[in-house]
Amino acid sequence: MMPAKAMAQTDDSTIPGQKNANRDITIEGWMRRAPHYPGLAAAYFTIVNKGHDAHLISGVTSPDCQAIEAFHSEQEVTRHTASLFSHFTIPAEMTMVFPVGGYHLICRNFPDTIKTGDSVPLTFKFLGGTSSTVNFVLKD
Repeated sequence: MMPAKAMAQTDDSTIPGQKNANRDITIEGWMRRAPHYPGLAAAYFTIVNKGHDAHLISGVTSPDCQAIEAFHSEQEVTRHTASLFSHFTIPAEMTMVFPVGGYHLICRNFPDTIKTGDSVPLTFKFLGGTSSTVNFVLKD
């Protein structure tokens, strides 16, 4: 008998409990320009998972950001913390807040053409293949 080989999963659309992530999770947020760093904007938000399954955020993108990374205002940022929202679990029946002064998202190469009051679409991708696009209003 041959030993069993571990096989990597290549299709995450069939993972049990993950197909409803975009229906179970709601996100509300806002953005502001980083005052001392031209071309950067910070996004602060609240995520609510009202479902009975934990869901995993597998990435965040925006047409208005060259890259989106996680950042914490008071902690050292490494490549591991920067990629936090590429493998972040939202527990079942949980509300999580990402406030000013804590973990939040940084948008790199944020365009000067976006003005206060404009909306910036951020797409949160979930394990299982679903996604949600949320408009974050740019504030002062």
